[in-house]
Amino acid sequence: MRAALVTALLVGLPVVAAADAPRAYPKLGVWKNTVKKLPDGVKPLTSVSHVLYLNDCRPNGCTVSPGGDDSRSDRSSIPVNTVVLSPFSYGDDYWNRLVQCVKETYAPFDVQIVTQDPGTAEHFEVMIGGRATQLHPDLQGAGGVAPFIDCSTSSNNVISFVFSDEVNDLEFLCGAVAQEATHVWGLDHVLDADDPMTYLELGSLKRFQNRDRDCGEDLSNPRQCFCGGSQQNSVRFFNNAFGPAMLTPASLSIVSPVEGQWVKPGFPVHAELDSQLSVATAALAIDGSQTSSIDTDPLAFNAPTTLPGGDHTVTVTATDQGNRTVTDSVTVHVTAACSASAPCAADFHCLGGYCLPGANEAGGLGATCSTNDQCITGQCASDGTESLCAGACDAGNVCPAGFVCLQSGGANGTCWPGEPDDGGCQTGNGGSGFAFAGLALLGFAFVTRRRR
Repeated sequence: MRAALVTALLVGLPVVAAADAPRAYPKLGVWKNTVKKLPDGVKPLTSVSHVLYLNDCRPNGCTVSPGGDDSRSDRSSIPVNTVVLSPFSYGDDYWNRLVQCVKETYAPFDVQIVTQDPGTAEHFEVMIGGRATQLHPDLQGAGGVAPFIDCSTSSNNVISFVFSDEVNDLEFLCGAVAQEATHVWGLDHVLDADDPMTYLELGSLKRFQNRDRDCGEDLSNPRQCFCGGSQQNSVRFFNNAFGPAMLTPASLSIVSPVEGQWVKPGFPVHAELDSQLSVATAALAIDGSQTSSIDTDPLAFNAPTTLPGGDHTVTVTATDQGNRTVTDSVTVHVTAACSASAPCAADFHCLGGYCLPGANEAGGLGATCSTNDQCITGQCASDGTESLCAGACDAGNVCPAGFVCLQSGGANGTCWPGEPDDGGCQTGNGGSGFAFAGLALLGFAFVTRRRR
């Protein structure tokens, strides 16, 4: 499938610029703007070869025949006729430095850089030598070319080209090799001057970056990435497609709720996957039954609102792009429902239709707090002296026993620890407690600070 790459091979400016002008470099590109889209069912880690052969075409040049791309038989879809690329012309020392630079560029990942022809063994290849027009006349002035961008990283044994006779700058050639080789695995151009996949600041040392960046060739004109989305992360791509050089074990932890926490039905669940690879799928289960699933970060779920009161086991399971599955579980106490006809057990307070533990339990009604998410009610309130877990008064400004309904201008007040004054107070039904009307508490405010 073809896409309108604006990165068509451009004619480069002169290789040597005036001493007082910035140096210009030939452009890098993708032949015929070809992009192979991701077919259904293709999953990383890739099954293609992890070997990249750097071919200096010495001593007699590289012969390339037209046909289906195959590094094992020196065939490429780019030339029309059989062609010969001139050999790399800068000597052994320069070649060794170039190879070392490419090795360092790929060092974090499970990609092997070799300089001996693997022959009929599966491998990718970059031919480094000659001029662009030796491969095809339409490549006038190009610094390098790849036959396509393979979004699925499923095409094997492909040759890309870097034309070293166009420019002899080591860091340019190093970045060109990395860019053209990586196009055929699935990376697009990116607007990050530190990354080999860029058009920015060509000739500077570049390494694959672990940060999300817009795709494109011009900072003033970012575009959608040809393999999907608007941004690209080179390190994430390599970790998912080829794996890191050393793959460490993955793990998962449920961040909230914590073990033994009191929660209401429908409580949020947040988990963190510790893996060098991205998440492929993740699921939430309650008491062994899956309730929801996702396929992207962050790992955020909500428990069912229909959970009955009592203890429940919360389990999050995640699978990363390396098909490694990890899991974590916690047990939580879910608040039971209550009403005038179904009162709470002793030491619990009926508020908002739920039986809430008291101040002796973390997050309970009247317990000390510093952030809203520490409270079962989701409200950490302060009277200017202390911060306690509070909750909105029930209809009629009713609060449980041991709490008063403090008002500060709103129709519904806030249940706050205390005993009613004489006058203006009434007892609610079913042991719901007292209502307090007419008192405005100066300085009363909800604490809304969040952890960062």
